[in-house]
Amino acid sequence: MSGGVDSSVAAALLKKQGYDVIGIFMKLWTEDRSGLSTTLEVKENICCSAEAATTARAVADKLKIPFYVVNFQDEFKKSVVDYYINEYEQGRTPNPCVICNRDIKGELLMKKVLDLEADFLATGHYARIDSKNRKYHLLESKDKNKDQTYFLWQLTQKHLSKLLFPVGEYSKSEIRRLAAKWHLPTAERKESQGICFIPDRNISRFLRRYAKKMLKPGPIIDTEDKKIGIHSGLIDYTIGQRERLGLGGPKANFVVKLESSINTLVVGDEKDLYSKTLFADSLNWIVTPPRKKTIGGKIRYGHRIEKCKIKNLSNKIKIEFVKPQRAITPGQSIVFYQREEIVGGGVIKESLK
Repeated sequence: MSGGVDSSVAAALLKKQGYDVIGIFMKLWTEDRSGLSTTLEVKENICCSAEAATTARAVADKLKIPFYVVNFQDEFKKSVVDYYINEYEQGRTPNPCVICNRDIKGELLMKKVLDLEADFLATGHYARIDSKNRKYHLLESKDKNKDQTYFLWQLTQKHLSKLLFPVGEYSKSEIRRLAAKWHLPTAERKESQGICFIPDRNISRFLRRYAKKMLKPGPIIDTEDKKIGIHSGLIDYTIGQRERLGLGGPKANFVVKLESSINTLVVGDEKDLYSKTLFADSLNWIVTPPRKKTIGGKIRYGHRIEKCKIKNLSNKIKIEFVKPQRAITPGQSIVFYQREEIVGGGVIKESLK
């Protein structure tokens, strides 16, 4: 229970379905700026602040269920935040929510609830689970605009056998209406946006405090290896970016690559952003992957699912899209769908024309 409306309604739904429910609130890492030379206001993560904990406890009291607080600050810092910073320093754009769902919720929190002799861990994710022939299938939520399965591709059969996603059968508006109907304290609480451990949503400012390797200026080159400018530090750029490149002139330039090993920013025309082929590793298959078959692939959250084919290599896979995809970004996830089922995914390593 994060103190948000989704996890609150998830608990209420389960109780109404006859489950014996307990609420667990996770205290995760919050940046300590006390030793920093900054006048920035210290903001707690909206999902695990003192206010969120108070709200979550109020929901538990309303539902008359036990409430526990667990402290995962150190584990979250090491597994999620340090990973996030390191990936940026390597010139990649990571997805910390994927790692959190696997390592923090899927492992640490799961172990905690099983130690409490619970049968299942339920969360407020917009997703669904179905089981057939002793296999568990991860499905998109009924509300496609809120679907969160893209962030859940690292889950395994073991995880899914112990997980429940009660809100996956509802739309967001229905969840809000249920919260109001049941007079839950979270009925009108605003949603958290962006990365939870960067509550002011300023990724560049956060990385400037921690990813020092990314602060050094360096050359900007075009796709013909010609030097055309100086960048202010790779920390300020992402693939597909057009604004704030400092190049001037009438020509539109777009970031097409970050060469972190030589501290170089590569820019080109918009056409240079499109690729049909990518390579991925760190694979996880929730169910048996398809063989020589067209499948749906999504290269980032909010992106459309596009048709592609998968070729297995020795330690990675090659994905070929039917249509060129814009701004394929190393570090992001490629997630595979068969109709409404998520069959697995991987981490994007590189793309080719």
